[in-house]
Amino acid sequence: MLLGVMGIIVFSVSEMSENKKQRFNVWILLALSIVTLIVDVIALSAILYRLSEYGFTPNRTAVLGSNMLIFGNLVWIMVDLYKASFKKAPINKVELTIARYLPIYMLWTVIVVFGFPLIFGMK
Repeated sequence: MLLGVMGIIVFSVSEMSENKKQRFNVWILLALSIVTLIVDVIALSAILYRLSEYGFTPNRTAVLGSNMLIFGNLVWIMVDLYKASFKKAPINKVELTIARYLPIYMLWTVIVVFGFPLIFGMK
């Protein structure tokens, strides 16, 4: 669900233009990001419960890490959408925020693919 919402926000923001008045669309995206963050907090609490109850596994650790990355990205996007909605900041700042976060996702992917086999002793 988180990736679906991120996709909706990314594609919606990339289709918006500066010269058109699309404040309603920005408000909807802001509300969507807030609701998604609330749901993600619930998901993170469930993941943390499973980790405390059953211990760390590669899958649980990968899911926790990716959820935390998406949470951080959504918080950053939500702040930029808030600024675009209420403080008249340019909407392209949200696009820059999305683009700046891509190397962090790449780093996490490299850690999961190459680091997890070493960390968890997989052969």
